[in-house]
Amino acid sequence: MCMDAYIESQESGQPEDIARLGRSFDHLHSLAAAQIFTSMARSMHTSDITFSQLNALFRLYTHGPQRIADLAEGAHLSHCATSRLISRLAKEGQVDKQPNAQNRRERLISLTPEGLAFLRSLKLNTTAAYENLFRTLPSSLTDRLQAVLDDILPLLPPPEMPG
Repeated sequence: MCMDAYIESQESGQPEDIARLGRSFDHLHSLAAAQIFTSMARSMHTSDITFSQLNALFRLYTHGPQRIADLAEGAHLSHCATSRLISRLAKEGQVDKQPNAQNRRERLISLTPEGLAFLRSLKLNTTAAYENLFRTLPSSLTDRLQAVLDDILPLLPPPEMPG
């Protein structure tokens, strides 16, 4: 084992095989990230969406409709900043504000079809980046990788999705 790998496995506190697996996936992600981030930056620029707004949209996508206070806490923003952020996203048609049935003084923030379409386009870009990466490999390797992933994915937690 080279010194860098030893140091990384010791720093992560993981057994070497798990640390090596983590580094391998980090390498794959780094290769795909160049395409993913370029596409994401283009989409954000075209839609005039900031990183904080994107974070809020993803939180709504994964956790479903939320009160501004909950969204602020999850996004690590102040209530005031989150309120302004949501007002701008609502003006752009990305989110909708509806009265909370449990407390009429509060609003529930949810994605609009336009907001959902924006996030789905980002997801398609991510999928395309990995397809481009794996397209260069022999099918015998991609078939083996898919078989292993088919065994692993059911054992991992599902992605968080709105209820």
